[in-house]
Amino acid sequence: MNKYIVFAALGFELVGIMIGCLFLGQWLDHKYSTKGLAIIGCSVLGLAGWLIHVVQMAKSLDKNPDQNS
Repeated sequence: MNKYIVFAALGFELVGIMIGCLFLGQWLDHKYSTKGLAIIGCSVLGLAGWLIHVVQMAKSLDKNPDQNS
């Protein structure tokens, strides 16, 4: 698989994660009356998880450049 396509898909992945975090955070805010803290917390955790995923993917592509081109 072309590594440029993989990295282009990361933008769509980030959008999906952020939308999911938004809905989950809104639901948690409504259920527990946290005044927006759940949205912030979910967004930060989602972004951190996505960044970890990106770093791991970059490392795996760097280890095997001939197999992933």
